[in-house]
Amino acid sequence: NSSERLISVILPFNKEGNFFLSGNFLMYPWVNKLEKNQINVEEKQISIEPLATNPEFHPIHGLFFNKSRKVIEIKKNFVKLEPIEVNSNFAHFTESFTLEENSLRIRTDFYNTTNDIQEFAYGYHPYLRLNTNLENCEIYTNLTDYIPLTANFLPNQNLEKRNITEIINQNKPIGKLKLDHLLTGSEKDLFFGIIDKKENTLLQVRVSKDSKLPLPYFQVYTPEARSSIAIEPMSATGNAFFIQNSGLQRLAPDEHTFGEFIIEIITIE
Repeated sequence: NSSERLISVILPFNKEGNFFLSGNFLMYPWVNKLEKNQINVEEKQISIEPLATNPEFHPIHGLFFNKSRKVIEIKKNFVKLEPIEVNSNFAHFTESFTLEENSLRIRTDFYNTTNDIQEFAYGYHPYLRLNTNLENCEIYTNLTDYIPLTANFLPNQNLEKRNITEIINQNKPIGKLKLDHLLTGSEKDLFFGIIDKKENTLLQVRVSKDSKLPLPYFQVYTPEARSSIAIEPMSATGNAFFIQNSGLQRLAPDEHTFGEFIIEIITIE
């Protein structure tokens, strides 16, 4: 609700279409793609049985994006979920969704209930939209760099950065610009959004200042339909298990941490 107007900002999930092209889903214990389905954590080798792969047979989007959840707490404008299936190789998690006046707050808690060190990356993949066509919107962000991807859409091994102005002009409509880019910045409360100048409306994804986990990476994707944009806050890059300093998180036994971000709509002057 913005200035007494109702705006549906998350593209509804289309169960008849490609699962990965609508709605909002969790990517965990890795984000986007892995180069292979064998990973090592400490001295333990873990075999991944991916739920989905891309045409190059890279495992994509983690192990829980379409897995059933159960409700463990619910009250007005709040729900907390946990997965029904357990995978002891990775930290147990819960997802909390809090609906506020002009925002949706999404918090994900991670708990290591084993006797082993656990590693993971996480992120979300929401498709967002305003009432106007995406091509009429302008980009608004404090992200400053992008990380070039390889031909297989994996991050370059050195995580070499380039200035975001090479691909994005924040002062003109998106138009026909095609994005499938890994963006980053140095601020703690990073954000990426789109502005509808005619309606004076900003729709953005913002990292919560309360988040214990940093979310320093955003994958941004513009689908061919141009009716929405995927803005994906992430704790690490894709292929994080195979890249040094990628943001991979480590949890010691009995340790707990959480990440939090906000999808919000703001009336601008």
